[in-house]
Amino acid sequence: MNRQLVEIVAQYALFLERASESEISLETIVRQQEDLAARLQKFSRDERQQFIQLLSEIAEETSSKEEREILLRLPDDVGIR
Repeated sequence: MNRQLVEIVAQYALFLERASESEISLETIVRQQEDLAARLQKFSRDERQQFIQLLSEIAEETSSKEEREILLRLPDDVGIR
């Protein structure tokens, strides 16, 4: 699993989580979150474990408590843990 790709996914997930309806429609946010979840669910068991490990490392490195919490719950939110 490539850490840079996990960082991109993390930033995308944070964007979707924090976007306001004035920036992007709620329908689009939900559709993109569902698409992200569907794609992550295609990972093999090993890929899921690697993704979760790297995502946890990235979350712990962030200075924002809010971002850390969002990233740490992402695997549960998308159904890969």
